[in-house]
Amino acid sequence: MANKENISLLSKYQMKVLFYKCKEGLTHEEIAVKLGREVNTVQYHMTKIYKILEIKGTGKSKEEMDSELKNEICPNIRQMFTSYDEVKLWAPPRKDTQEEKSENLDDEFDEPESVASRPPYQPPPSVERILKQPVIPPAPPEILEAPPPGRRRVNWRLVLGLMTIGLFILSCLIFYRGFPAFYAWIQGPINAPTQPSPTLTSVPPTSTEAPTGTPTIPSIPTQPPTSTPIEIVTEISLKDGMLLVYVPAGEFMMGSRDGDPQMSVEELPQHAVYLDGYWIDLNEVTNQQYAMCVADSGACTPPIKTNSLSRSSYYDNYQYANYPVIFVSWSQAAAYCAWAGRWLPTEAEWEKAARGPEERIYPWGNNFDGTLANYCDVNCNNGWKDDRFDDGYNDTSPVGNYPGGESVYGALNMAGNVYEWVADWYGPYNRTSQSNPTGPDSGQERIMRGGSWGDDIGHIRAAIRSHVPPDYWTDYIGFRCAR
Repeated sequence: MANKENISLLSKYQMKVLFYKCKEGLTHEEIAVKLGREVNTVQYHMTKIYKILEIKGTGKSKEEMDSELKNEICPNIRQMFTSYDEVKLWAPPRKDTQEEKSENLDDEFDEPESVASRPPYQPPPSVERILKQPVIPPAPPEILEAPPPGRRRVNWRLVLGLMTIGLFILSCLIFYRGFPAFYAWIQGPINAPTQPSPTLTSVPPTSTEAPTGTPTIPSIPTQPPTSTPIEIVTEISLKDGMLLVYVPAGEFMMGSRDGDPQMSVEELPQHAVYLDGYWIDLNEVTNQQYAMCVADSGACTPPIKTNSLSRSSYYDNYQYANYPVIFVSWSQAAAYCAWAGRWLPTEAEWEKAARGPEERIYPWGNNFDGTLANYCDVNCNNGWKDDRFDDGYNDTSPVGNYPGGESVYGALNMAGNVYEWVADWYGPYNRTSQSNPTGPDSGQERIMRGGSWGDDIGHIRAAIRSHVPPDYWTDYIGFRCAR
């Protein structure tokens, strides 16, 4: 049965969508034209409407849900509003649910320019330059004649040595700007984690199958995390230059404890999960790395849009090459990871890499620090912004920009910046202990983790779960891979 009392919880935009659906019987495409929005935006809000009105439930078919909306909700909407002008005056008495706090879609948001009006995709100059750079054959050695007697000899060894050093520096500059593997090797000392007394050693990862399911989330500990250091091990992917960190095999608690003040019901019940050892990307995948996949015979498709919230040129602008790629769907993220020889991490793999065995609230610990993540701070335009901190951005930030916010295994940017797709379909947690879980075999929505630049401190916790249709894309969703 639909909950008619929850009509008052709908936002103004959701009420407009519902008015056109009930009053005029329009399709999603017709509603999108009426409101001047994308069709997937209307579909996203219809999913939210079904959830708020408790129409959507396990085991219900689409016909049953449509019947409940038509017979139980639509009569009330037609009584409440006789014209669209009355809907525009709608002011819901409250708008403080977690669902609406995590949304970045409101009446005042101007959607970025449609991709249809963009010119055809051109790879960034760095990729084109490397692909088209000719191979210069080495010059034959110069035969030097002995100087005539009485003249000062030229120190040819010194001259050749200086020329060799100059050529080496020039080669480094060329490769640094255009070859991501060499770029990642240069950046390694900057982005490398700073856990106490770690020693980089070679530890072979345990081979695991590519995940496809939905793990669970650990609860918030009542005790502060221990100070026992965990050895941080890194490796560079020769395919895309990504630096990976190793997460050793072991058990951790996934999900939140019942009664925790910050938890949501989707984080229950807390349960034990065992995972084999695996590697996970140090940062989110960047624009430069994703462009390599697009340029490689179309192994990846370009992002749906090439701008960001505050930048008209983002993906195709080399100034933002080291920023996370956005406007990608779940299937685009999965295609990139397969091209790179890795996979999208399972929900359990993502959460263990973020929280470690100590059930941390945030990757760095249990105490919030707004200088360690890109979230909705004083620069944010949302109503829930936190005026106490200034992280320097009102949009995406460069990957690895907050080294103090690393997890116990050395992973960065696992709180804020962009949501990250994981492999699993969305489904409720299982109370029993699990080993290498992959989530439900099928579903309607995929899981995203980590929160974004537009979220409050409660939505960048390591345990929070978010889920949207797999073909959804926006300016605050990216991804990282695992192996």
